[in-house]
Amino acid sequence: MTSLLNKNVIVTGGGRGIGKAACHLLSKEGANVVITCRTKEEGLAVEKEILDSRGSGKYISHDVTSEESWKNLINQTIKQFGRIDSVVNNAGGYNFESISECSLENFQKLLRTSLNGCFLGLKFGTEAIRKHGEGGSIVMMSSILAKVGAPNYSALSAAHGGVKLLAKAGACELGPEKIRVNSIHPGLVDTYSDELFAEIYPDATESLELQKEIIKDIPFNRLASPEEVAETIRFLVSDESIFMTGAELTIDGGMIAK
Repeated sequence: MTSLLNKNVIVTGGGRGIGKAACHLLSKEGANVVITCRTKEEGLAVEKEILDSRGSGKYISHDVTSEESWKNLINQTIKQFGRIDSVVNNAGGYNFESISECSLENFQKLLRTSLNGCFLGLKFGTEAIRKHGEGGSIVMMSSILAKVGAPNYSALSAAHGGVKLLAKAGACELGPEKIRVNSIHPGLVDTYSDELFAEIYPDATESLELQKEIIKDIPFNRLASPEEVAETIRFLVSDESIFMTGAELTIDGGMIAK
């Protein structure tokens, strides 16, 4: 398929999980994909996989919390591909601590990656898209924690709630320039669920039991795959969603519908 033929798309956090799946899917659809992450080995591995499959991909080392790193990323991308059509702000952190256990330092560290990183992606992505004046798409990765509360997720809920409303504010501000801003809200995704549950309960048996209990609350009775979330990213950066902005798309198998 070629729904994104010759589109130039930046995907942050593209070395693993949802970001990796998105990089592969977008390249298959014809896009020139810029893979960013701080782990060089992961980024180069994804680049190689895309090139080996005759797609167009370029890894660029990147720290989403740094303005200078964003400027370098934008400049390198434009130098390589000529322009930028979309930015997928997928990179983010994780924190599972109670309010009393979570230090201000840990709280702010999570916000820097998951919220500040999205703000900088929106800011510098907008500047890049404005250069050609034809509009574009910016995707903000949030989660269902922006919509419902959960114990021990105060930092992540604050960050993802901020991402959701940042996307809506961006949509209102940038709509006249045909720059679309939408947010995605996954539930549990199987690429990181094992790591997540293991952190909550180091005991393997307890971790497995917790996962089983949570899955019982999902109408589809399973976790999402990264490829399923990537399909939503593909939709939002393509012209199929040309009249969508300020939307929040939930991909959780019905988990928060109850």
